[in-house]
Amino acid sequence: MIEVLKKIFKANSEKSTITINGKCSDCERKVIVKIKPTSGGYGLQGGILVKCSPEKYSITCPECCRFNSKMEAPYRSKSAHA
Repeated sequence: MIEVLKKIFKANSEKSTITINGKCSDCERKVIVKIKPTSGGYGLQGGILVKCSPEKYSITCPECCRFNSKMEAPYRSKSAHA
């Protein structure tokens, strides 16, 4: 996922915060994720990004992330720590 975030910021080098609008891949609610570079990587606010392929990601809202993180594998539909 770090590689995807690096590419997003490289393509938008003039911005210090990137905002991604989309729908939660689980519940389809509107999600706005704000991403900022930090000294240790990237900070995300408003949701999480889950890597689907080397170039693609999906968005998960905080509520679905909390719900899915409490489920035991193999029933968990998405990895909250991708």
